[in-house]
Amino acid sequence: MRLVTLMALFLLSLTVGCSLGSAGSLPDIPIPDLTPVPQPFRAQTSWVDGVFSVTIPTEDGRTRTLDTIRDFEWTYGRFLPRPVQPNHSSREWVLVDNHYDGRVALYAVVDWDNADPTDYLAAGWWLAYPPGVPVWRVEAATRGVFLDGPELDPANPPDLPLTGTATYVGGMGGLYTYQYGRSWGELADSSEIAEFQGLISLTADFDQNRLTGCMGCLRPIGIASNAHLHAALPRRNPDPTALPADYDLHFEASFGANGAFEDTAVTVMHPDRTITTSAGTWQGQFSNVPDVDGNPRRVVGSTDVHFAEDDGSQGRFTGIFDALTPATITPPDGNGGPMQ
Repeated sequence: MRLVTLMALFLLSLTVGCSLGSAGSLPDIPIPDLTPVPQPFRAQTSWVDGVFSVTIPTEDGRTRTLDTIRDFEWTYGRFLPRPVQPNHSSREWVLVDNHYDGRVALYAVVDWDNADPTDYLAAGWWLAYPPGVPVWRVEAATRGVFLDGPELDPANPPDLPLTGTATYVGGMGGLYTYQYGRSWGELADSSEIAEFQGLISLTADFDQNRLTGCMGCLRPIGIASNAHLHAALPRRNPDPTALPADYDLHFEASFGANGAFEDTAVTVMHPDRTITTSAGTWQGQFSNVPDVDGNPRRVVGSTDVHFAEDDGSQGRFTGIFDALTPATITPPDGNGGPMQ
């Protein structure tokens, strides 16, 4: 799977955000009002002579710029998957800017074409702390994510086909939270958190300007214990008891001539648990680089999906995705290829 899409993020909320009924013999559990909000994923990045920089917004309306030379804290690429495009390389960094106006901790992962330095894709997350706040006070930090590269430039939109369809497959990852309802015994009213990773499949209908897709339909959603959130989640964080493996997340959206989309048509399904309500947002952008068939070679975006179950349990998937056309992906070779 594309490294950038295994990642993500969100930290953007470390709790489920809605109250539950307590454990016991309650006659009815009210269906909560789930109101997720769109999660922006844009930031200004650059990749010049092997130096990556990213500029993020701050709450006071200003910006902070970090780069991989001045603000380098550490790097660890042991768990990065093999890039799926020929002649591509990848690297990850943790950057820290310890400024008078407060500390910024930022994780970045970049994939680039060794023959074309203008062809890169970057993703990451940041925590911006107020002055004097220690790094373990995560709840006090402003949180955000980015997924950026020249092919996602809104000032240079894609030339979309007028007819036909295209399929996209790639990685989706981020933060999975689950708060237990009354059927979970001693776990009732407690919550768990973990990083998830999944395979997302998307179909673009250019006749109808419609994009549909699913995470969990091609392969069960898994827990990523040592992927892209290891610098922010608690160390030795155990896997949740309520694993995300059997959930399916279904998406629909209309896209504009500029290749951008944003919608709330999100549905959560599970074969054994009764989903009483679900709500979500997802938004994204088609690439302005075509594949060999003339279709945009990738679709990227971010999601925030909430759901509630009939015993009062609630869950949430928040993350980003990056899906490519089959013509762009190196075929699996049985030795760590993209579908392994």
